[in-house]
Parts: sequence; C-alpha cells; structure tokens
Amino acid sequence: MEKVAVTGAGGKVGHQVIKELKENGYNVLAITKTPAGFWEEEVSLDIRNYNQLENALKDCDGLIHLAAIPTPVNNDDSLVLETNVVGSHNVMRAAGENNISRLALASSDCTLGFTFSKNKPDPLYLPVDENHPLKPDDSYGLSKVLMERTAEAMVQRYPHMSIASLRITHVANKEEYKPGANFHSWIKNPDLGPKNLWSYIDNRDVARAFRTAIETDLGGHEVFFVTAENTRCELPTGDLIEKYCPDVKLKTEITGHMSLEDTTKAEKILGFKPRYSWQEELKEE
Repeated sequence: MEKVAVTGAGGKVGHQVIKELKENGYNVLAITKTPAGFWEEEVSLDIRNYNQLENALKDCDGLIHLAAIPTPVNNDDSLVLETNVVGSHNVMRAAGENNISRLALASSDCTLGFTFSKNKPDPLYLPVDENHPLKPDDSYGLSKVLMERTAEAMVQRYPHMSIASLRITHVANKEEYKPGANFHSWIKNPDLGPKNLWSYIDNRDVARAFRTAIETDLGGHEVFFVTAENTRCELPTGDLIEKYCPDVKLKTEITGHMSLEDTTKAEKILGFKPRYSWQEELKEE
C-alpha cells in the first residue's frame, strides 16, 4: 500500500492523520470540501457527489474517511444525515469500485446515544464495549450507526475490502491540556465538556489508530472503541460512577482514572495502545 486518500483532510484529525501517514512513508491524497493548499496532492469535492469521489480515488490503495458534519447542534438534521450517511456510502462504494482494499472510517462514541440524544439512555454496563446497545435519537449519532451498518453491506458487496470503523471520542491536542483552555477546565469539573463518559483521546494517538487500522487485514468489517486509557477528570473513575451513575452494572473492577470506554479489542486486533494522556503532558510542563 503506497498511496492513501484522506477525506476531511482539513480538520483537526485530518491534519494529524496526514502527518502520521507521511512520517510512515505513505503518499497521501488530501480530500477537502474547499481548497486548502496545504498538501502536494489535494482535491476538493463534495462527498455527496459519487462521480467526483470515484474519479479522485483512481490511483489510491487505501482510504481514511474523516469527512462529516460533526455535530447536530445548530445543523439541520436532514443535512447531517444526507452528508454523513450518503457521503460515507459514496466513499465506500467509490473505494470498492476502485479496488481499494483497506479502509478506516471515523465513527464515534456518539453511537451510544449519551452525547447528543434528546432523551439520553443510561449505560447498560460500564465500561462500555463494542457489544453495548446503540441508542442515539439524534441525527449525528444515528448517522454513525448507519455508516457502520453500511460498512457491513459494503464488505458483502466487495469481499476484498477490509473496513475498520473507529468509534473515536473527543479529540484533544496537547495545547488543550494547558491552563486557560476549555479542556483544562473539564479536568476540574466533571459537569463540563461532552457527555461521553468523560472520555477523550490525544490527536497523536487517534492518528496512529487510523494508520494501524488500514495496515490490518480484518477480513471484513470490525468496530473499535478508540480512547485514552484514562478519563479527562482528576476525580477517580470510581468516584465519577458513584456520583453520576451509581446503579449501573460494572463488568470489571474500576481502578484509578481508567477510561469507561473499553479499548481491549483495538489493542488485541489492531495492536493499538494509546501513548498520551493529559496527566503526563501536564507533568512535562
């Protein structure tokens, strides 16, 4: 695999993914909605336009799909669903028609329904894993559930394809851990920040996760949670559970600041283990 296309290249994750790929010897085609001018090979298109995608991917060997409307807040639900569901279908179909065999998709822990749903479900158990029920009632979480289901259909349609859906969480960079940044205030106050079981992941780790995902032959489609090993809070995880969800079943012993999103599957199959945490970054300051 020599050349990897990255949709959503202009975003926070996209920039870091391209950096990770280039540092590991890959040629990259950056796909953006509007021209950015940052990369040697760049094409601008709308992922809702299938023909543009099929033409753009002709010389690519792998694909990392990040492009999406990332929140239902202040966005029309119909547009979120059209962009994220039709767009991801187009991306996967165009990859299949171009005989691209390795794909990694940016799914989300919003598939659980805890973050944006109007009527938020409670966790069935903690830590959550890939077998946990998905109950979003919002357009963004639903769009990612439908994207994952589409991936199942695509590996049936194109048996040569290996697709990893990475359920990423809030992505932070090391500058956000410093005093004065929003993330830093979340450390002190668990009531602040996304409603996502206090999870996060460093942008350097998430970029590496996407690279390892396209380097692994899954023989079909698999879903993975990808988060930091710890929560974003200075309050220990057991105390968070006792305060916010004391009646939830625990499937394992809760220790220290451990994450409530289980990444065991990603470690076992992709060989991915996060390296960065806000605690370690602040120690180095």
